[in-house]
Amino acid sequence: MEMSQLRAILALKELASFAKAGEHLHRSPPAVFGQIRQLEEEIGQRLYERVGKRLELTDAGRMLADYACTILEAHDEAISTLTGNTGGAGVIRIGCGPHSSLRILPQLLRAFLKKNPSVEVRLVTGDDPPLLKDLQAGSLDAVFMSLPVDNPELGQEALWEYEMVLVTPPARLRGGRKRPDLAELESMPFILYRRQILIDGAIRSLCAEIGLKPNIVMENDEPDSIKALVKLGIGITVLPLWSVADEVRRGALQILRPKTRQLCQYGILYRKSGYRPRVLASLIAVAREWPQWWTMARHVTPLPSDGDSDSA
Repeated sequence: MEMSQLRAILALKELASFAKAGEHLHRSPPAVFGQIRQLEEEIGQRLYERVGKRLELTDAGRMLADYACTILEAHDEAISTLTGNTGGAGVIRIGCGPHSSLRILPQLLRAFLKKNPSVEVRLVTGDDPPLLKDLQAGSLDAVFMSLPVDNPELGQEALWEYEMVLVTPPARLRGGRKRPDLAELESMPFILYRRQILIDGAIRSLCAEIGLKPNIVMENDEPDSIKALVKLGIGITVLPLWSVADEVRRGALQILRPKTRQLCQYGILYRKSGYRPRVLASLIAVAREWPQWWTMARHVTPLPSDGDSDSA
């Protein structure tokens, strides 16, 4: 019984498909099938069966997967201890939105790769629903985005809380007035920051809180592009405070904050599994240290307590 075979049975348990398991393990589906077949021959029992379109482990398969989880964790810990390598080699596939890929992930990956210099990182950007679909299918190991996400198959850990604020052009483009009234705001074009799962709801809540009926004329999923438009006086928007804090300090943008703060959480998502690869565990550990590596940390709020929530 080889470590690669044990990883194959765990991947099959988690992903219910030879094709997805092969993609996760960087092997062809026939190679994964061959590993499972060798295990069946060695043990003398059937380890999986087809249930509809999914492959489900039998009782013997689930028992073996439980042992595999324990064996692999002990194996990885032993290798790490004996080699003195706390990072380890491997591949980590990470997903995030366009703004995170510019403003958060570069700093996170610098801290992560400092501890894991031999790990290969594959970063994918996109909209929230496709990223979650790829995560669930095994094409990604982790996704960074706003939380919570309603999916019982995914574990999630919130890292910090951030505030959404109304962003307007600088005072010089509005006749020097430091605070526009509601009528002026409603007369200005509204540029919608488009993130389908949670941000849309936060934007609607903020507008309702201040009594604003936004005149939406444009949608855009890239906050840096939106900020450039607002700076030119083309419209107003709602964005995370941390995203605009530097521009507000320089006077390039202005913000309005409602009496009731509109808060969102940001964190990491991953598939729930009895076995957590060491490279993913290391990524999560580095992500928890965000006040040390993220330059915008002072503009967000730490959560009351840290640690895995695994709630979906």
